[in-house]
Amino acid sequence: MGSETDNSHELRDFVDTHHLRNSHSIIHFNAIVSIKTAKNKVANIHSEVMVNFDEYGSVSLLRTEIELDPYLYPTVFDAKWQPMEHVDGEYLLVSDTHRKNPDIGKYTVKIHPLKRLRD
Repeated sequence: MGSETDNSHELRDFVDTHHLRNSHSIIHFNAIVSIKTAKNKVANIHSEVMVNFDEYGSVSLLRTEIELDPYLYPTVFDAKWQPMEHVDGEYLLVSDTHRKNPDIGKYTVKIHPLKRLRD
């Protein structure tokens, strides 16, 4: 993985495999999310997730059961920059190193989709 087109393909495969796009092409769903950063970790939290395909694609964690401090946890991911992989047809893995914030540093995010929010 690595190129923006590979990342975009992985994100599209994730969305299509899990039937996350509604009839109006809105991709808004509930998920179980785990985030591990250089200094912090949260596991198996419920989150609303939105995917947008302007250009290569992006993923945003919208509402989570606990408030995520954006200075400690990444919450927006762009397929143009962050490596994305649809792992074993089960979850989306985003991993990278935050170059501007050493408190985040090297991170991995796992997004396990649950249910589409809008039909």
